[in-house]
Amino acid sequence: MEKIGDFYWAYADILRGIGINESMYDQRILAFMALKLLVDNELIKFNFDYKNNFGLDENLYEKYKGKNTKETFENLIKDIENLGTEKLKYFIQDKKYNPQNESENILHYINHKRTFPFLSYIDELSNKYLEMVLDIYMQKADFKNYPREKYKDLYEKTIARMKRLSGDLTGQHFTQKSIIHLMCEYALNDLKQNKKLAIYDPACGTGSMLLESYFYFKEHLKDINIEVFGQEMHGQTWLLAKIFLEISEVPNIIAYGNTLTNPAFDKINGNDSFDFIIANPPFGVDWKHDYDEVIKNMQKEENSNFLVVKDSRGKIITPKKSDGQFLFMLHILKLLENSKKIGKKAKAAVITSSTLISTGSKTSSESKIRKKIFQTGFLEAVIEQPRAMFTNTDITSHIWFFNTEHNDSKIVILKANNDEKKLFTSHPNPQDKMKHCYNNKNIKEIIKFILSKKEKKYICKIVDLTDEYQINISALIDKKGTRKKIDLKSTAFNFKKHTKEFCEMSSKEIW
Repeated sequence: MEKIGDFYWAYADILRGIGINESMYDQRILAFMALKLLVDNELIKFNFDYKNNFGLDENLYEKYKGKNTKETFENLIKDIENLGTEKLKYFIQDKKYNPQNESENILHYINHKRTFPFLSYIDELSNKYLEMVLDIYMQKADFKNYPREKYKDLYEKTIARMKRLSGDLTGQHFTQKSIIHLMCEYALNDLKQNKKLAIYDPACGTGSMLLESYFYFKEHLKDINIEVFGQEMHGQTWLLAKIFLEISEVPNIIAYGNTLTNPAFDKINGNDSFDFIIANPPFGVDWKHDYDEVIKNMQKEENSNFLVVKDSRGKIITPKKSDGQFLFMLHILKLLENSKKIGKKAKAAVITSSTLISTGSKTSSESKIRKKIFQTGFLEAVIEQPRAMFTNTDITSHIWFFNTEHNDSKIVILKANNDEKKLFTSHPNPQDKMKHCYNNKNIKEIIKFILSKKEKKYICKIVDLTDEYQINISALIDKKGTRKKIDLKSTAFNFKKHTKEFCEMSSKEIW
């Protein structure tokens, strides 16, 4: 494949020429890219080769043939739900998981107001320009045998180059695979005996964490059936997640919708639960417009999809409306609590901003929520990651490790960028703000520190959470003092010199 940006700019030139606003380029580029991914992986019956009947046999072509390329292409898109090939495995899922419950078939959402209004993107192009766009994607975007680990780049780089995908994606941080490997390694030993493995990501984006964790466990756990579950509220990324997972042949159910207001996977009751939950919830996302629905859910008490925190008067406590990270964590903890009740072993690894573990005064809602989290006994460890671990931000962050079998007030806190032994390394392929990563040795060492439950000066410490409401990892991990090498000969000489000067000055003052 040619350089990843080539088809971006070629299509963008056409959009500029027909007067489309720059902020709307990415939607059109991603829409054609999503369709081309399906075409190149032979998951639909037609292709972009308009000069050769769109790759259709004669009878099928006659069915869709229009007066020109544009009309024929529109006819194909209108009936795309019936043009899937037998290679599709996971493109049929209960319509309750799909936008507006319209269809069980994911192909239906190639052209949809919640994802990409594909027909409108075709309609704005003349026949000549549409043929030019099809040529661009045939010549410059070849996704046959495209490496699955690069799917994330297709999305990330479009966002980076074309500003942001439509909608507010404040706080979205793309997670590099070494972080995902660390999170998975934490759960590995406990999952070895499983015959089946259910993985869940409540804010799955394009599914990159689910995809990477699936293949990590597949590599390390033999003869295990793995299924991934996720939820995503942005229709375009939801559709891309379904496509990426389908191409990778990963068994999946990905729900469309807002996890905070309408969690799709009700694992609260019954005997079903997730074995491993992995998440990088968006940082700093405002949820004030969702407040009423969240409270209504929490008022269900035991049947709520969240771990409910109350004050001394019985009033439900919620985190500040400017940051929904705690809500995702309370949802995850409720799922873990359910696993505990039915006697099932489960683990979770959650990335948060570094402020989540320490922000707020003793009487603040954040501190009360944190104390409730600590009291579950599920929290086993927290690691402070170094800076420059994400492509779009260089802030420090934490990973919280939860274990339903931990049941202890004592946890391990670690600092990757410590004064004794750096538990990270330079990234072999630095990109934008991402400069660091974990190598295999780092991952093994970190997990060893967590599981050993022993303190190591300057690296990790055991903290008892019984009476704690906040933790400051940087302050609690010891730092080496800076020692200056002393030149004794020079010091002695200066001492004698200054003593002589002092004596001479004192003598003059006396006389």
